[in-house]
Amino acid sequence: MGHKLLLSLTALVLKPADPSGVEQKRTITVGITGDKLLEKKKFREHLQDWNQRQTLVQSFLQAFLVLDEPVDKTSFSRDEGEGSKQQRRILHSFSSYLGIQYVEIFDAFGPTITDESISALVLSGETRSGGQAVNEKRREKGWSALDVFEVDVLDASATTSQATDGFENKLSSTEIRRRLVERSGTAD
Repeated sequence: MGHKLLLSLTALVLKPADPSGVEQKRTITVGITGDKLLEKKKFREHLQDWNQRQTLVQSFLQAFLVLDEPVDKTSFSRDEGEGSKQQRRILHSFSSYLGIQYVEIFDAFGPTITDESISALVLSGETRSGGQAVNEKRREKGWSALDVFEVDVLDASATTSQATDGFENKLSSTEIRRRLVERSGTAD
């Protein structure tokens, strides 16, 4: 649910059309954690692989933005620096003015420090410091800082009086997977 909130806010903060009628291409770049980065996650066996997660994100955004099928689909991989990691990228163009790019990420920065054209970052309160680190790296490169939009963390105890200001009660994907394991009776 938290990721859907992040994606929804991302779509909502997309720069509106130019009132002059001159359409400028807008691209939403969605960083999707690579499989390698998730290997040590708790309840790993309940995670989908990158391709499945990318397809789910694509379906959600297309439905949220009320988009038809992309008019152009481009998939490609490229080497990402030392260690020659192959980074998956998928770019879908829906018109001459909207594209959605799905990028595999291998670290906390993702494409925000390799793609100068990115202008905004949507994150949760618990990753606020990561947003600050991104902007520091961008300034070191002489790039402009990103506009940062923050979504509150969903509190698993929100229906009770136990809600706190910290993240101890957050409804995380790990917590959801833990509950699935608990219900199914299978544990690591």
